[in-house]
Amino acid sequence: MSSLLKAFSDPILSCAEAMEWEDDVLGSEEEAWQAMRAAGVGLAKTIRSGYAMTRFPQSGWRILGLVGKGHNGGDALLAIESLASVPGLVRQATLFVVCSLVELRPHTRKALDLLRERIEPVVLSGGDSDWLAACEESLAQSEFDISVDGLLGMQFRPPLRGSIAELIPLAQRCARVRLRVAVDLPSGVGDEGVDGPLQADVTCATGILKSPLLDCPSAGALRYLDLGFFRANRATDLRVLRDRILDPLRGIRPARSEKRQHGHLAILAGSRSMPGALSLCVQAALRSGVGLVTVFAPESIAGSLAATLPEAMWRSWPETPQGGLALEGLWQIRSMEGKATALLMGPGMGAERETQTLLETIAAEWRKSLVLDADALRPEVVAAFSSGDGEGLLLTPHDGEFARLSGASDSSDAAVKAYARETGSILVKKGSSTRISDGAYVFLNTTGNAVLSRGGSGDLLAGLAAGLLAQDPSDPLLAACKGVYWHGRAADLLAQDRGQTAVRTTELLDFLSAALQDDG
Repeated sequence: MSSLLKAFSDPILSCAEAMEWEDDVLGSEEEAWQAMRAAGVGLAKTIRSGYAMTRFPQSGWRILGLVGKGHNGGDALLAIESLASVPGLVRQATLFVVCSLVELRPHTRKALDLLRERIEPVVLSGGDSDWLAACEESLAQSEFDISVDGLLGMQFRPPLRGSIAELIPLAQRCARVRLRVAVDLPSGVGDEGVDGPLQADVTCATGILKSPLLDCPSAGALRYLDLGFFRANRATDLRVLRDRILDPLRGIRPARSEKRQHGHLAILAGSRSMPGALSLCVQAALRSGVGLVTVFAPESIAGSLAATLPEAMWRSWPETPQGGLALEGLWQIRSMEGKATALLMGPGMGAERETQTLLETIAAEWRKSLVLDADALRPEVVAAFSSGDGEGLLLTPHDGEFARLSGASDSSDAAVKAYARETGSILVKKGSSTRISDGAYVFLNTTGNAVLSRGGSGDLLAGLAAGLLAQDPSDPLLAACKGVYWHGRAADLLAQDRGQTAVRTTELLDFLSAALQDDG
C-alpha cells in the first residue's frame, strides 16, 4: 500500500482544498508562472493525443480559445502557444476573452504576449461593446478543430454571471467544433455544484484532480496532468493513479532468472460456445510478463486454441453436455495449488449450474491469489471465496455485474469501497473512469477511451491483471492498479494510431509494449 500511496498515486481534493494546497506549494509568483508553463505544455500534449484519436487532419488546425482573466485562461493560452510552436500545426487561433485585455491577470497577459510572438490570433475582447455579437458571428462563420475552455477554474461559485453566463450557452450551441477540451474543470463546475456547464470531450485536471470531476458527465474523458505538486504526500482515501505505476515494468529484468521466478498463472475459463473469451484472456496473460501460463479449457476447444497460442500449457477439461466445465475435472485444479501462484476464473464460462457449483467447490480448497471475472462474478461464488483464507481476491465487474454482486444500483465510490471492504476483496469497478478499491482507498484511473467499449476488452484486462498478480501475489491491489492503467494506456495508443472506430479488440495487444514506453 505504501508505494501506491506515495509513489504511484496522488490525492483527489475538493476545489477549496486544492486552492489551499497550491498556495502552499507555489510560494512565489515565479513558481506560479513556471507551473503555468508546465501546465500549458502538458495541456498541449493532451490535446494532440486526444485529437489524434480522430481521423481528421493532424495539422493546419483552427483553434478557439475561451479565455477567462485568471490562471485557467493563462493555461489555455500557453497550451495554444505550445501547439503553435510546432510548424504547420496551427493555422489560426481565435480568442474569446471575457474581459478587456487590461483586466487580465499578469500571468495571463504574459501568456497572451507569448502567443502573439508565435502567431497573430484573432482576439475578441469583452472590453468591446458589441463583443458578444462578434463572438456569435465568429461562431456562425467558422469551423474549429479544437476549442480550449479556460474561462473558469476551481474558484467558481454559482451562479454564472455577466459575460461568461452569456458566452457559455452560445459556445455550447456551436456544433462546429471537433474536440472540446476543458482546462482543469469544465466552466460552470465547482465545489458548490454545477450551473449550466460547458460540455467537454476531454477535461485535463492540471496539477490536482478535483473531486467535482468524479461524477461529472459534462467533463467527458478525464486526464490527469501531474505537475509535481505532491512531493510532500497528503493522505486521502480518494486518489488518482500516476504514470509512474508502470515504472516497475519498464526496467531490465534480472539476468540470472528463470521462468518460475516470474510467476505461474493458472486459467480456468471458456466453454464450447464461448471460446473467444478464453483466447483473449490467455493472449493478454502471455503479454503480462508472467513466466508460465497453464490453461484448463473445455476438451472440445483445447486443441484448436493450443495450436494458436502454443506459449501456454493447455490441459483438456471434461465438459457438461452443454459444453461447460464439468465438476469431474476438479482434481486438475487440486494438482495446481502447489505450482500456480495465482488463478483466473470466469471469462466465457457461461451460467450453467454445474459450472457454478464447480467454482463454489474450488473456493473450499484454493488458498492462493485469485481473479474472478465475467461469469464467475456471482454473489454465491464471491461469498464462497470471501469466506476463505486465500492470499488475495481480485474482482473485475462492470456496472451491470457490480449491481448483480451488490444487489444495488448504486455504483458510487462509497459503494465500491463498501463492497470491497465487506468481501475482503480488491474490487476493479470497470467504466469510463475505472475505480480500484481495497475497502480503505479508492484509486481512479484516467487512461483509456471508447475503444474499450467493445466485447472482449474486459477479458484482456482480466488476463493482464491476473498475469501481474501471479508475478507478485502478495500485493493484489498493486497488480490491479498496474493492470488497469496499462490496459487503458495501450487503448489510448491504439486509438491515436488507428482511430476509435475501425479497430478490433485484439489490436490492443499490439500496443501493450509501446504503452510501457516512458515518454516523459
